[in-house]
Amino acid sequence: MALNIYGLEQRIADVMGQARIPGMALALFQGQEVVYARGFGVTAVDDGGLPVTPRTLFRIGSLTKSMTAAAIMRFVERGDLDLDAPVSRYVPWLRFSQAGAEERITLRMLLSHSAGLPTAYAPFGYRGEDGLESYVRDEVSGYEFTAPPGKLYSYSNPGVRVAGLILQVVAGRPYTELMQELVFDPLDMERTTFDLTVAITYPVAQSHGLDDDGNLRVWHRYSDNTGSYPSGSVISTAVDMAHYGLMHLNAGVHRGRRVLAPESVAEIQSVVADCYGVGGGGYGLGFHVDRYKGRRRVWHEGSISTYGSRLVLLPEAGTGVVLFNNRCPGFWTTAAALADSILDEFLGLPATATEPPLVEPDRGRWQRYEGAYLGDWRGLAEVEVDKGQLVLTWNGEALPLSAVRPDLYWARRPGDGEIVSVGFVPEEEGQVQYVQVNSSPCRRWVPDTSPALPSDEWAAYAGHYVGAEGLRVRLEGDRLLLYSEDVGREMACVPLGGHRFASDVGVIEFQVAEDGSVPALRFGHIWTLSRAS
Repeated sequence: MALNIYGLEQRIADVMGQARIPGMALALFQGQEVVYARGFGVTAVDDGGLPVTPRTLFRIGSLTKSMTAAAIMRFVERGDLDLDAPVSRYVPWLRFSQAGAEERITLRMLLSHSAGLPTAYAPFGYRGEDGLESYVRDEVSGYEFTAPPGKLYSYSNPGVRVAGLILQVVAGRPYTELMQELVFDPLDMERTTFDLTVAITYPVAQSHGLDDDGNLRVWHRYSDNTGSYPSGSVISTAVDMAHYGLMHLNAGVHRGRRVLAPESVAEIQSVVADCYGVGGGGYGLGFHVDRYKGRRRVWHEGSISTYGSRLVLLPEAGTGVVLFNNRCPGFWTTAAALADSILDEFLGLPATATEPPLVEPDRGRWQRYEGAYLGDWRGLAEVEVDKGQLVLTWNGEALPLSAVRPDLYWARRPGDGEIVSVGFVPEEEGQVQYVQVNSSPCRRWVPDTSPALPSDEWAAYAGHYVGAEGLRVRLEGDRLLLYSEDVGREMACVPLGGHRFASDVGVIEFQVAEDGSVPALRFGHIWTLSRAS
């Protein structure tokens, strides 16, 4: 099949205008070559902005994770690392908050987000060469576990950072040097780097936000934190990332040179952790793996500051696409749909996906499923049987569930039609303790006994809170509403007791001062957002 290039470029210009995206770059690749690459818009809306090209540099966020996995697999091939050995073998001083966890956690768990560690996001921080080791020594031991090691999938930046440190310790060389030698150079990723002093010698797309008047503005502070490098700090171009994608599509070979063994590529792209998504599959080593319109799909997206990225591979078709943009809040769904539409048109795939296949539910399990669950990133999920139907009430919205398999259910939300998946993580006996709502864990929860403020006193919560995310809170009658700038929609908040509320983007807790003012809120158990002046 062939692309209608004019139609595609017009569609991209339209969505960029509607979503206020200053710049975008993309590359479509198949077989052993890039078949289409183009830049759109500008690197910056203020002085010094240049037209974006396929060789413009962008921060790519979590697309870095599979690259870290690729470098580690090269050491696995040499016999210097074992994916299933306890991490204490490689870093004897490593400790976690759970006693003895270093004897149970493995590289495979760290790279597949199944070690039980929480997530954390710190785009700005210490920039010294010893930053990765300092971060692991000083921070990781303080993180509370979301679940026992190996129990379930729970997205974790710290886990991948620990994996990067292990590579560094075993090699006896800096992580960044190893990535250059093991991944970037062999794949002719000519501009890809972690080094800001290298990046600024090329055209670089700048991160953008909106000011209070809705005008685009450049963020004149470039994210950098050496402790976060393995989980999300690569700076790359669409063409360079196409080279990386082609290597994965060609069983580890790039331009006739073997970079990874076929077995290593297969290992990276094989499911380790069940994400309980209705598309099947789960998470491998740095990649999501599922089914898309009957084809196996390997993919990831990334975000740092306000940069957004998406890499999608369809191995059976030998085809992939990569998209970068320099303002991602509110654009995630559109970016995913755009990438899908490019592959659909190029490969002649059906325009719409089929509904998830249904099975007869195992009603004998429902009693073990019933109860309330709370998750840092999904809020409150209440499961009950009502008139012979299993029902999820997610942050106050009741959704009748249909079974895809005995431990996996789904519903379609009225209005936007969003699919909501609910997976019940099995226990050897007794009540289920964890559910996965849209692939994020929620733990069985006993309601807080501390009384919530009456709704007529919620007015103090209203305001605009900024930091790692932007949240706008307002009161409408007796309802507290929250608008997430990242998700791009408004949602209701459910009181949990005290100053805590649940929402579709997670648990928030307002920080109330002695004088009754609310200078900040705590979001997702890890971020503090300050009230904007």
